[in-house]
Amino acid sequence: MALNLKATWRAMTDLPTDHFPLILPDVHKVAAFFILRRLKRLGYSNCRVDSSAKGLVVYAQR
Repeated sequence: MALNLKATWRAMTDLPTDHFPLILPDVHKVAAFFILRRLKRLGYSNCRVDSSAKGLVVYAQR
């Protein structure tokens, strides 16, 4: 899996929150911590990030 630094940074700082599950291709696993932290701060609950061969899959509910 070719990880993309730009995609990882964008996932940590500017994650779109308009629909879930959200598929983030080529994003490194370390971004999961920052994604979950941001979602909780924005008021989302039941947040989960799964790692797949293609990247991360983000689940959340309002």
